[in-house]
Amino acid sequence: MTTPPTSGRNDAWEMDQLHRDEITVAMNWVIRTCQEIVRNRSHKTYWAPATTSEGTPSPEQLMQTAREDVIDKLQRIIDGAQFVMHHIERERTKRKQ
Repeated sequence: MTTPPTSGRNDAWEMDQLHRDEITVAMNWVIRTCQEIVRNRSHKTYWAPATTSEGTPSPEQLMQTAREDVIDKLQRIIDGAQFVMHHIERERTKRKQ
């Protein structure tokens, strides 16, 4: 998290701007991760899992690949973005009290 602004006349505006910036950065990471997954793991917007040496992958192999290639990556980034949102919500609630 970024350091909050020091006290002064524009504290509320500066804190709002800080929160807008943090939210934007978090969402940019989500979007970039989605773009990376689409670029590296899809063909014409459809998921293209890596093939196995045995030919057609089993359902277990597909689940593992789906987790490694898409779900786990997105989940980490989404969890981070959620943390940023919750942190901002707590700060804003404290400030309004």
